[in-house]
Amino acid sequence: MLRGDLADLTSQEIRSQLHGIDWELFLQLVYHHRLYSVLYMNLKKANLPHVPETIMERLKQQYTMNTFRMLQLTAEMEQVCGAFRERGIRTITLKGPALAHDLYGDVSLRTSKDLDILIPVQEVEAAEHILTDLGYKRKEGERALTVRSWKWREHHICYIHPEKRTQVEIHWRLNPDSGRETEFELLWKRSRFSLYTHTPVRMLEREDLWVYLVTHGARHGWFRLRWLMDIDQMIRTMPLDMKKVERRMKAEGRLSIGSQTLHLASNLLNTPLDNTYGPIMAMRERTGRRLARESVMFMNDMLDSPAEMKNYQSYLFSLRSTKQKWFFFIERLYPSTWDVHQLPLPRSLFFLYFPLRPFLWFWRRFKKSTMAERGKI
Repeated sequence: MLRGDLADLTSQEIRSQLHGIDWELFLQLVYHHRLYSVLYMNLKKANLPHVPETIMERLKQQYTMNTFRMLQLTAEMEQVCGAFRERGIRTITLKGPALAHDLYGDVSLRTSKDLDILIPVQEVEAAEHILTDLGYKRKEGERALTVRSWKWREHHICYIHPEKRTQVEIHWRLNPDSGRETEFELLWKRSRFSLYTHTPVRMLEREDLWVYLVTHGARHGWFRLRWLMDIDQMIRTMPLDMKKVERRMKAEGRLSIGSQTLHLASNLLNTPLDNTYGPIMAMRERTGRRLARESVMFMNDMLDSPAEMKNYQSYLFSLRSTKQKWFFFIERLYPSTWDVHQLPLPRSLFFLYFPLRPFLWFWRRFKKSTMAERGKI
């Protein structure tokens, strides 16, 4: 249905294709992959008499609710970005309604649960004050940025508005893996204005956006097809300079991720790939195919969080380049905000976190395994 395969079939062939479908399972898959809006519009246009009316009605309800959510997020995006702009903080929106309009031309065709906003790292504390003034509170469980390494160990903080029930993630990095990535100043210089909003809202340049969406989807194991649909839509509708994309992915050590994405899109969604995509697929083809097979298993698991996926940590590690893997091990030696949260010390004694880190790490692992065993009992 996502590929549009049914459009070329006769009524009898469609009836045969849809015969015996477990429609309740179909809806579960649609909700899990956050594709009710796209599928509702596809099925409505196809006008298939073989799809039960109750299924169409439930899809329509989700489509309508999502439309209202996206309009609410649009208003919130303009308010938050406007407040930042008034205080002199530059912002680049990463996803949300602006991305939905950019990719699909209609904000109702993509789902978003929050707003992701990239700002300069030196403005993080000022941004928190602004969000607090707007009624936002740091999400429960989010840790204070108390150790000096937070700038490269973390990449965002999440805030929630208790009354509006909207969520804003403030990013100072695009990715959490501490690998090499393009600095904010260059991303800002290359950024463009959204054509959707009345007030000025900036988005990533298309090539930067492609790299970001590919990396984001790979990091989550592509366990929701919505992220792959975004890539398919970009390839089908946006002119991209793939030479730029290739250079940027190579510089960040993410060519295997690019190969994985193109294999998934081509095989699952029949995404048309011209010769400009060939070099990215070929450079890390064996690794890309292997990563694609792993992520298909994540899709089939239908879990709500990548953290619940079997072998997810080893999968994440395999996404890293050799240089990123070395950096990963070095990074483990530095204190984290988890350490500070677990054993609060005065700032004058922060140096003790270095020798204490192995013990604190073991303590957390022990508590986690103990709680898991109690849960089984």
